[in-house]
Amino acid sequence: MGLSDQDIVALSGGHSLGRCHKERSGFEGPWTTNPLIFDNSYFKELLTGEKDGLLQLPTDKVLLSDPVFRPLADKYAADEDAFFADYTEAHLKLSELG
Repeated sequence: MGLSDQDIVALSGGHSLGRCHKERSGFEGPWTTNPLIFDNSYFKELLTGEKDGLLQLPTDKVLLSDPVFRPLADKYAADEDAFFADYTEAHLKLSELG
């Protein structure tokens, strides 16, 4: 689709909102402790490791093990403004792609 690695990691941060529903995905639960707030908590939670009640799928965990994705996940956990800026660009690109 023409998305960069940065776009993919930034868009993953959208998981700070909402939760998985078993009937739709086979998985159940939120990624963050407050799934009604859009912030960089997805990345912060990811870096702290698995916790009871929070979801971490293999597609989330790869952000920590991939040598290109990991520095971006670290950046977004530390700098919410950078996450917001990169997410805005990536979301616009995704929207324009249809």
